[in-house]
Amino acid sequence: MASGTTGQLTAAELSARRLRRRLVIAAVFAVSLILIVLNANVRGTVPSGTTVEGVSIGGLSAEQAASVLTKKLAPRMKKDITLTADGREVTVDAQKSGLALDVEGTVSKATSLTGTGNVFSRLVGKGGAIEPVYTVNQTALDRSIAKISKKLNQGVVDGGLKFSGATVEAIEPEVGKGVSAESVTAALLATALAKNRKHELSVEDVKPALSSQQVQEALDSLGKTVVSGPISLDISVPGTDESAGINKTVTLPIRRVSPFLSTAVVDKKIQIAVNADALIKNLQKDFAGLQEPARDAVFRISNGKPVILPSRDGQQVNAQVLGGAVARALSSELDRVADVGLTTQPAAFTTKDAKKLGVVEKISTFTQPFPYAPYRYQNIGQAAARVNETLLKPGEVFSLNSIAKERTAANGYTTGFVIKSGRLQEDLGGGVSTMATATWHTAFFAGLERIEQRAHSFYISRYQPGLEATVAWGTLDLKFRNDSPNGVFITTMWGTKGYDIEAVTGPRTNAKPYSTVTDTSATCTPQDGVGGFKIVVTRVFKLNGKEVKREPLTTTYNPAADITCKKPTPTPTPTPKPTTTAKPTPTPTG
Repeated sequence: MASGTTGQLTAAELSARRLRRRLVIAAVFAVSLILIVLNANVRGTVPSGTTVEGVSIGGLSAEQAASVLTKKLAPRMKKDITLTADGREVTVDAQKSGLALDVEGTVSKATSLTGTGNVFSRLVGKGGAIEPVYTVNQTALDRSIAKISKKLNQGVVDGGLKFSGATVEAIEPEVGKGVSAESVTAALLATALAKNRKHELSVEDVKPALSSQQVQEALDSLGKTVVSGPISLDISVPGTDESAGINKTVTLPIRRVSPFLSTAVVDKKIQIAVNADALIKNLQKDFAGLQEPARDAVFRISNGKPVILPSRDGQQVNAQVLGGAVARALSSELDRVADVGLTTQPAAFTTKDAKKLGVVEKISTFTQPFPYAPYRYQNIGQAAARVNETLLKPGEVFSLNSIAKERTAANGYTTGFVIKSGRLQEDLGGGVSTMATATWHTAFFAGLERIEQRAHSFYISRYQPGLEATVAWGTLDLKFRNDSPNGVFITTMWGTKGYDIEAVTGPRTNAKPYSTVTDTSATCTPQDGVGGFKIVVTRVFKLNGKEVKREPLTTTYNPAADITCKKPTPTPTPTPKPTTTAKPTPTPTG
C-alpha cells in the first residue's frame, strides 16, 4: 500500500508485520541482555554458581573473589602431594613444584564469558566450575618432574660410561617402566590446589635417553679420550701488596681422577661429570699450603675484659670451577690442562659483626658452692667446659641440654646421684644440675627471658629456694632467650648491662611434712627427710634506679621422705621332721 494512503491490510500482510515486530523486539531484548551481562563482566562481578576447586566465589566482586581464593586455596599449597605409580610412592612439596596460584588470572577467567566454555550459561548469569590458572616457574617444574620421575621409574637406564683406573666401559641403555613428563605435569596441575592430595599415575614404557649406538660412539670417542693420559691442574693467583702470588701445577694420572668421574646425558649427548667436592678432599696433600679455612671472630676474656679475636677470610679451591675445568681437560686430546683458581671464603661471623654485638662488660655472675664428690667434679666440669664461651646473639635461645649433650660415658659423664620419683638414685650425669643452677642464676640476674626452668622436685638446702634449676636428658631442660639488643658471651656473662636486677624472696607457704620410710630393698639409698613448701621469688627490673617491671616465679617443692635402709630379717629355715616307715600289714595265714 502506498505511503499516505489508507486502507485495510490483508491477513498475510498483518501477520508478516507482527512477525517483523516480534523479531525486532527479540533482537533488542537479546542485545540488551548481552549488554547487561557484558556490563556485569566489565564491573568484574563473578556469575552465580562459580567455583574454583570447590571454593564458591559466585556473586562476588573481583576483589572479593581474589581475597576468598587467596584465603581458601593458598594454604593448600603448603600441604604435600603424594604421587603413586605401580606401588611406588613419592612425596612432593607443592610449594617447590614450580606451580603457584595466579589469583588475578583465575578471577579474570571466572568473570569472562568463556570462563567455563559455556557462553549461553554465562549470558544468563550462571557460572560453573573454573579450573585455576597457574604461574609456572619452568626451571623449578622441570626439576620437580625429574625428581618425581626418578623415584617412580623402574628399570630404565639411560646409558653412559663407567670409569675404573685407566679403563672405561659402556653402560648399556635399558627400557624401563615409569611415568612420562606429561603425566607428571598433569598430576601436579590436578592436585596442586585440590583437597585430595593423592594422585595415581599410569605406568608406561620409558625409553632410555640414548641408544646403544650412541653409547658406543661415546665410548669410542669421549671415553677413550678421557683415559688417554694424565691431566694437569694449574693454580695461579696474582700477588697483592700484602701477599705473594701463587703459581703451582699438580699433574694427576688418570687413576687419581677416574674414581670421581661419571657421565650425564645432556641434550641426548654424554658429558663428563666430576664429583669435585670428593676430588678436592682427595687432593688435600697436593693442595697443601694453598687452601686455608676461614676463621670466625670469637670473644675471649683478657685482663678481666672481653676482647675480640679478629676474623680472617680463607681461600679454597672452588669446587664448581674445578669440576668444569677438569671435565673440559679430560674431554680434550691436546690441551689436558685445567686452570683452577682459588676463591675467597669469607668468615661467617666477622670482626665487624662481633663489634656490633656490644659485648663490653660483665652483666652478671654467680657462684654456686657444692659438696665435693668425684662424680660431681667430673660431671660439672664436663658441662661447664661445653657451656663456657657460648655466644648468644640477640634473639637466640640457650639450651643447656643441647650444649652439654646427653649424659653418657662417651660424652665424658660418670655415674652419680640424681633425683628420680622423689628419691636419690644412681645414674649418669649426677651433679649437672649444680651447673644448671649456677647458669640460671646468672641468666636471672642478667635479666634474660626465661623459657624453661624447673626446680628439683624437693628442696636441697645448698640452693637458694625458688632459684635453682634441674635438668634431665629428654625431659627437663634449662632454656632462656637473649631478649636484649646485644650479644651475651657466657663465661660469667658479658654483654651490655641493660637492667639492675633484684630478687625478692617471699615467705615459705603451704608447708607439708615429710614421711618416714624404712626400705629393705637391695637398691635402697638413705636420705634425710625434707618438708615441702611453696615459695615465690620475684625478679625486679630496675633502670636508672627506677623499677620497670616485676616477674614472679613460683616454685612448689614436694616433701622428700626420710629413708632408712635396713637389711631384711632372714627367714629361719624350718627343721625337717623325721620320716617314719609304715610297718607292713601281716598277711593272715590260713
